[in-house]
Amino acid sequence: MRNRYLWTLAAALCATVGYAPAADERESVEEQLRAEAEIARLPVRYAWAVDSKQIDAVMALFAEKAVYDLSAYGHASAVGHPAIRKLFLNSVFRAEQCSFSSISNVRVDVRGTEASGADYFVHLGYNDPKYGANTRHLVEGQHFYEFVREKGEWRISRMLGRPTFESVESFPPAAMKHCP
Repeated sequence: MRNRYLWTLAAALCATVGYAPAADERESVEEQLRAEAEIARLPVRYAWAVDSKQIDAVMALFAEKAVYDLSAYGHASAVGHPAIRKLFLNSVFRAEQCSFSSISNVRVDVRGTEASGADYFVHLGYNDPKYGANTRHLVEGQHFYEFVREKGEWRISRMLGRPTFESVESFPPAAMKHCP
């Protein structure tokens, strides 16, 4: 009974005294929330840009000296805009007739002008020449990121994909309803 009374008293005192953050503290919180929201949109924009094979939209997401770490796939990293552009144009965009990617559970940790984060992804690629016609390549995993503010905008400065599950399956041609 006594604990309940003390908790009620403490709650009443806090409510009576109140707390209002200073203007600069409110601005700092607003800046933090704005940065987190801007950064959290980057992985989603990445998925849409890759699926629609829009190289300029992909490149707009990466910092000039970004590292696209492909070590989980047994390949060397692509470093800088020219190497990342070449990778997408010569490999990623050519690998599949079409793809559909889903990004979820985006986590962001902002530290001033730098940030880190991660997400879960599901990527479905269709008709990769490596697997033949009427095939679907499923990859599930996580992306890990580092972000930096560059030219007034948040950009990806390092990206690592870590697949946790992959499979390839065949499907009857009539099953494909839409593949731009």
